[in-house]
Amino acid sequence: MKKLFFLTAIILIAGNSCQNKNDIDADKQALIKLAAEDWTMNVLAGKGETNVESYTEDALRINHEKILSGKEAIRGAFNLYAKQTTILKLENKVEDTWISGDLATVRGSYSETFIRKEIGDTIYEKGSWVDVCERQADGSWKMALTLITVINN
Repeated sequence: MKKLFFLTAIILIAGNSCQNKNDIDADKQALIKLAAEDWTMNVLAGKGETNVESYTEDALRINHEKILSGKEAIRGAFNLYAKQTTILKLENKVEDTWISGDLATVRGSYSETFIRKEIGDTIYEKGSWVDVCERQADGSWKMALTLITVINN
């Protein structure tokens, strides 16, 4: 009887471990999709509003020493950027993800080539970024903090 109990306990623990790994893998894929894959696709398709919706209401976005506080400020900056630039190329690469409960970070790098419409010059920029994400009540993830560092421009 003790052997059966012990064996059952091992099977249950192993099953939970597999489930947790599957959940973590699914969360990592969702975070990569949110922070890099869908993000890039939306920017290139001119769907900045879709990217705005990937932020929490009280999110912070720190980029080029500008601090945008809240979804409305982020929306305004995205709209201005879309009016002022034409994006020629954008690539995002996820370097790693880290998950702890309902918080996660996604860290990556980017390169972008764009034209400033007013001046007409072509700019190449590369840098790195970190997103801090929060799990929502429905299980999805949203970005609560984005930090962007330009390496060159």
